[in-house]
Amino acid sequence: MSRMSGWPARAAHPGRDKVNSFELVIFDFDGTLADSASGIAACMRAAFESCDLRPPSPEDVRPRIGLNLEEAIRQLIRDRRDVDVAAVAARYRDLHESVAAPATTLFPGAEHVLSALDAAGMRLAVVSQKARRGLKQLLGQFAIDRYFDQVLGSDDVTAPKPQAALYERHIVPQCGDVPRDRVLVVGDTDIDLRFAANVGARSCWVSYGYGHAASCRALNPTYTIADITGVLSVCGLASE
Repeated sequence: MSRMSGWPARAAHPGRDKVNSFELVIFDFDGTLADSASGIAACMRAAFESCDLRPPSPEDVRPRIGLNLEEAIRQLIRDRRDVDVAAVAARYRDLHESVAAPATTLFPGAEHVLSALDAAGMRLAVVSQKARRGLKQLLGQFAIDRYFDQVLGSDDVTAPKPQAALYERHIVPQCGDVPRDRVLVVGDTDIDLRFAANVGARSCWVSYGYGHAASCRALNPTYTIADITGVLSVCGLASE
């Protein structure tokens, strides 16, 4: 787990000296490891209603998954200047555990992928636009927090995705300056793919997620997979 975010470090894994296609795999969370669209939409609706705002439809919320929460809210209120965006965001975060989390599930095979990569000795990180509290709660809910060497929520970083500064300031000090062709970024949106490009890493677009397909294809990801278990083949491991 992430020492930088105040969580205890994982014990060293006996597979860490193995040679694999990649040394470090950085995962997005929403739309990549977890199917969270319905939970996010329900929580956004509840937050808007509690602030006496007309709630957005799930169809409006879905394409904004992957943005930071405040920016998603700004887009959903369509630039209304009378809305306290920070208050709506705070309400959303307060409701996350009771509304969004119960409606969120891991994509089938996600836990198996993390377990296999970990057993093969790869370092794993998750970098999400979720705030630390909600991300930590979900990783614990699914009992997958033990697989990650580093966990970064939106409030853990001084530069968000897709800025390369996020990697330099937060990931390199924790995971080491891994050769960039040995780093794989796995995500579902153009933000994730641009992050990989800015860092100089390989990119793996998960086409089943919430990103805009044409925008993601235009960025020419190194790999494209239609199922999370495809990460194992990308990393040179048998997809069992």
